Amino acid sequence: ISEVLVSRIRDLDCYAESSNVMIYYPRSCELNFISLTRDKSKNFYLPKIEGNDIFPCSWRIGEQLKLQGKYRVLEPLSDFIAPEEIDLVILPGLCADKSRCRLGYGGGFYDRFLAQSTAKTIFPVADELLFGTIPSDEWDKKVDIVLTPTQIIR
Repeated sequence: ISEVLVSRIRDLDCYAESSNVMIYYPRSCELNFISLTRDKSKNFYLPKIEGNDIFPCSWRIGEQLKLQGKYRVLEPLSDFIAPEEIDLVILPGLCADKSRCRLGYGGGFYDRFLAQSTAKTIFPVADELLFGTIPSDEWDKKVDIVLTPTQIIR
């Protein structure tokens, strides 16, 4: 499913128009979009957690990562750039709904990050994890695109 979604991401106008793309390094239970970083026409960034915030740090396949923080996620060793420099964010999470609400892991990291950014957002998810509605709060940021193997919801 990950590679099907990678192909669908590459076909989106917002991907084609982006130069600086933030993805995430997947844990074993998450979809994997690392193959996107083979696209040499883009700069790729992974999030680094500091305190209650995430910061985009440049990264390419083969560059060292370090298991860090209380969430024990692999993070790049490079310096971070300003959130407003990111054009597109591919978000992790558990599920989404048809009104473009995304259920993350409850830390609010991406909601805080996106409040400082004008980046377009994509939440790729399996078809079976797309629901009619899911619970959301007023501070939850809707994504621009929910992308499944069979649907694009804008």
